Amino acid sequence: MSDAISGTDRAYLHRAARLAMNGRGHVEPNPMVGCVIVKDGEIIGQGWHPRFGQPHAEIEALAGCSESSAGATAYVSLEPCCHTNKKTPPCTDALIAAKLARVVIGCPDPNPQVSGRGIAALRQAGIAVDDADDVECRQLLAPFIARMKLGRPYVTLKWAQSADGKVAGPGGRRVKISNERSCQLVRDLRSRCDALLVGIGTVVNDDPMLTVRGIEPTRPLARVVLDSDLRLPMHSQLVRTIDRGRIIEYCSKEAADRSGTRCALAACGVEIHPISSDRPGRLNLQQVLQHIGSLGVTHLLVEPGPTLAQSFIEQGLWNRAWVFRSPNAIADASAPSAVGLPMKPIAEKSLNGDVLAEYLNNDELLAGPYPSADFLLIDGAVD
Repeated sequence: MSDAISGTDRAYLHRAARLAMNGRGHVEPNPMVGCVIVKDGEIIGQGWHPRFGQPHAEIEALAGCSESSAGATAYVSLEPCCHTNKKTPPCTDALIAAKLARVVIGCPDPNPQVSGRGIAALRQAGIAVDDADDVECRQLLAPFIARMKLGRPYVTLKWAQSADGKVAGPGGRRVKISNERSCQLVRDLRSRCDALLVGIGTVVNDDPMLTVRGIEPTRPLARVVLDSDLRLPMHSQLVRTIDRGRIIEYCSKEAADRSGTRCALAACGVEIHPISSDRPGRLNLQQVLQHIGSLGVTHLLVEPGPTLAQSFIEQGLWNRAWVFRSPNAIADASAPSAVGLPMKPIAEKSLNGDVLAEYLNNDELLAGPYPSADFLLIDGAVD
């Protein structure tokens, strides 16, 4: 990190990060990126990467400049790209041609085709480059970093719990816990994810469709089921709505070998992938996530029951959690209880009586202190 980074520099970088969020849900598998161009203390251009395959943030910002960018400073939330193995030309070339004096980046690009090379190209052209190593920019890019560094998607856990910590009704019966404002936020979150994962218990007990309703999705939502014994019912809403989005099912290798259900489900269009088991009834989650990553999934939303949630938490295979807490109690000892998280939330937000708590897992994606708790990091402000 350069000692030349000032508070003003960070303010412009954070503006770039917030601009970048205009592309959330549209740019994947690319990262969200924003750019602000400043000259003589005034913003003369700004932009963001709007959609996969369209111009990057730097190009949009340069195109919108109100005056010559010669001698200006560009603030970019991610190191500018320099490779040609993509749909758009290298951004480093455009920044060099614009005769900028300085470029400040929020963080280096984890893509091995770029990592450090974009910075080197700019410096070789005589442009001063400072790496702010900004935690807010890194959190903005966490899904992209997870896919590049870990080979798996960014994992968000989501569940709702009652005032007395229950996640379902008596005996596990499905009950509505969250209010409509909370449910709308869940629909918004689903619409911005690549895939939604649940355990087979959720499918058998609740028979969900796992689709985005009432919102135009920004991209197709794949539906993923962990089904060790291959119990997915042929008459389930999932199978009957195969035309609403692909269904990806993970089962044990033993179940795949012995089950006649596999052929019937495959004939309906269900994609079945045998995975190693850690123990009977428990699939290897690391292998599941690696395979999901190989399918191009950047952001995975997991809506788990308590057992599956505990497995993700114990193995550290999660990056963020959204927990919706209702003010209403279930008041029944037979109702299943939510799991606990081993840290305090970084933020809480009131939602017409419900409270949404956001947790971040302290792992190598951040490698530093948490950003400010303002819900402006990946999914935008909760208004």
